[in-house]
Amino acid sequence: MDGYVDTLLRGDPATQSANSSPADARGEVTRLFVQSFRNGGDLKAADREYAAKVVAARTGLSQQDADKRVNDVVTQIKADAEAVRKASASLAFWITASLLLGAFCASLAATEGGGLRDGTWKRRR
Repeated sequence: MDGYVDTLLRGDPATQSANSSPADARGEVTRLFVQSFRNGGDLKAADREYAAKVVAARTGLSQQDADKRVNDVVTQIKADAEAVRKASASLAFWITASLLLGAFCASLAATEGGGLRDGTWKRRR
């Protein structure tokens, strides 16, 4: 709900800089990015423009430099998310393989142990 409320109360970042703390703007931009990228999406044009205005107001950069910085960060987020996705897929594969190997070893050991218990295995002397 915070993202929706932020959208409702969104104003001009240049005039808000004197009235709000940096933590408020940081929290709002964080919620904006989390909501936008949660399901593999992208920033909407209006959200991207607003984020650039906040960056420009907070850092003193020109609007063009702030737009470039936002675009660079969005590109980095996408690259990092893709790397995490690949690592998670690889981890899931290897965990599954190790569980299957463990299950095979456990069944083999249970078969041998049951045979020893029942005396059906040849005993070595």
